[in-house]
Amino acid sequence: MQALARFVDARRLFLAGAIGLTLWLGATFLWHVTYRQGLTLAVILFLDQDFPALLIGLLLLALAAPFAEGRGFALRTPRARIIVPLILLFALVAWAGHYALFQDYAISRDEEVARFAAAYMREGLFARPIPPEWEPYRRAIMPEFFSPFGAADYWTAAYLPVNSAIQALFWRLGDPNLAGPALFAIGLIALWRVALHLFPERPDAVWVTMLLGLSSAQLFVTAMTPYAMTGHFALNMVWLALVLRGGVVGHLAAGAVAIVAAGLHQWHFPPIFIAPFILWMLLARRWTAAAFHALTLVAIVVVWAKLWPGFLVHMLGPPSDVRPSAGVADKVGSLFQRLGDRWQPLVNLSRFIAWNDIVMVPLAALGIAAMRWREAIRGREIALPLALGCVAGCALALAQGYGWGFRYAHGFIGPFCLLAGLGWVRFRPAGAMRPVLLAIGITAVMGGYLIWRTHAFVEPYAASHRMIDASRADVVLVDPRGGLYVTDLVRGRNGVPGKPMVMNLGMLTLEQVDQLCATYVVELFDRAEFRPLGVPLARWNLGRMDTLRAYMKEADCDKPVLPPLPETFDDAMNAAGGVL
Repeated sequence: MQALARFVDARRLFLAGAIGLTLWLGATFLWHVTYRQGLTLAVILFLDQDFPALLIGLLLLALAAPFAEGRGFALRTPRARIIVPLILLFALVAWAGHYALFQDYAISRDEEVARFAAAYMREGLFARPIPPEWEPYRRAIMPEFFSPFGAADYWTAAYLPVNSAIQALFWRLGDPNLAGPALFAIGLIALWRVALHLFPERPDAVWVTMLLGLSSAQLFVTAMTPYAMTGHFALNMVWLALVLRGGVVGHLAAGAVAIVAAGLHQWHFPPIFIAPFILWMLLARRWTAAAFHALTLVAIVVVWAKLWPGFLVHMLGPPSDVRPSAGVADKVGSLFQRLGDRWQPLVNLSRFIAWNDIVMVPLAALGIAAMRWREAIRGREIALPLALGCVAGCALALAQGYGWGFRYAHGFIGPFCLLAGLGWVRFRPAGAMRPVLLAIGITAVMGGYLIWRTHAFVEPYAASHRMIDASRADVVLVDPRGGLYVTDLVRGRNGVPGKPMVMNLGMLTLEQVDQLCATYVVELFDRAEFRPLGVPLARWNLGRMDTLRAYMKEADCDKPVLPPLPETFDDAMNAAGGVL
C-alpha cells in the first residue's frame, strides 16, 4: 500500500484538469471577449473552433472522471513493427487531408509565400524575376512577406529557404504536399526513439508519449499545410534523439540538424529550443558538448542572419521598397516589440490546449512535479531542459494570426509529450492505461469538431480562389473591403503568378488602374462575389478605394468575375441544384 501511496489517482487527475481548464477558459473569455474591444483573427477562431471544443472536452472530462482509474486495454510492446506502420498511416491520412480538409488550398499568406518560394526553387531559381510589364504593379501582386533584396526586379519570399526547399524537393518527386506529412512522420519516429531512450523499462510510458503525439490535432492538421512548423517539430525531435545518442557522431549530426532547422523560416526558433539543453549540459559539467552546441547557436546567427542576406544582396541586388529585416538587432528588437503589443497568452494557450490531447498538459505538469531538484541542478534530470523549453514556448505567446492550435509552440509539443511520459512513470502504476485511452476518446471528439470547423472556415476562401483562378481575364483586381483577410486571395496558380494576374486594388494608384483598364481585360472580385461564397464579414472602408471604384465604373472597367460555365449537362444540373 505504501508503494501505491505515491501514485496520483486518475479520477483526481481528470477533475483537476477539468477545474483548471474551466478557470483558464473563463479568464480567456472574460479578457478577450467581455472586456476587450475588437476581435483579432485568433479570437475569432477561438470563438468559432476552440471555445466550443473545450466546452465539449470539459463536459466529457468531468463525466469520465469517475471511471478514469483502471488498467484499460493491454497494449503490445511498442516495437518498430507496430509504431512505424502506425505513424506512416497517420502521415498518409494527413496527406489526404490536405485535399479533403483544405481542398488543396493554403489559406494564409505565410503558407502561400512558402509555396511561392518552392515554385521558383523547383525551377532552379533563387527568386522569381518580375516581368518588365508587371514591375509597376509588383507590390499589388505581392502585397506582403516579400524579401526586400532586389525587390525592384525580383519577387522573393521574406522567409528563410529550407522549408520551401523541402517542398520543392517533394514537388520534383511528385507532390509538394507530401512534405508536411513526411516531416510529421520523421518527428514522430524521432519522438518514439527518445521515449525508448528515456523509458527503457516502461513500455506503457512509451505508449503514453506516442499516443499523446498521435492524438494531437495540431500536429496532424498542421502537417496538411505548407507551414514550416511541422519541420520545427520534426527537426527538434531529431536533434534531441541525436544528442541523447551521444558520441562525436551524434553531437556533430545534431549541430548540422540545428543549422538546417534554423533555416526553415525564421532562425530564432531552434535557439529557444536548444538553449535549455546547453544549460543542462553545463550543470552536468559536460563542457565540451555545451561549448559545441553554444558554437552551433553562433553558427546559426552567422549563417542565416549574416551570410544568407549577404548572398541575396550579391545574387539579387541591394534592398528596395522596404528596409531589410534579417539583421540580428532587428530580429531581437522586433521580438521585444511584439512581446509588448502582441502578447496574448490566454487565447493562444487556450488554442494550444484545445488542439492537443486533453490530458497532455496535466500529465506534463506531473512530469515537472516529478523532477528531483537536487538532481536537476546537477544536470541529471532531462525534465529540466524539457520544462524550460515548454515554458519558453508558452511564454512567447505572440499573436499568430492563422494557425490550427498555437503554432508558435508547435516545436515544443514533443517536449510536452515527453514530460507527460516522465510524469506517468513517476505517478502512475505500470500498465494502468485506462485514463489515457479515455482521454484519447475525448480528444477524438474534440478533434472531429475542430476539423469540421476548420473545413467550414477554409471552404469559402478555397472556392473564391478557384473562382478567380478560372477567370479568363488578363487581370483580376481584388477589392478586399467587406471580407475577413480577403487580401490573402491575391496569389498565383500553384505559387506562380500568371494569367489572370491577381492584384490588390487597394495598393494601386488611379493612374495604374487607368493603365490596366486601357491595356488589359480586367475583372473585379469584391464582396458581391465572395460574400455569397461564405467569406466572413469584416466592416472597414477606405475612401481612396471608393474613388478607384467610381473611376472603374465610369470607365466600364468593373466587370465582375463570374463562375465558369458548366462544361457538361451533369455540371449544369449540379449548378442549378437539380431543378432543370
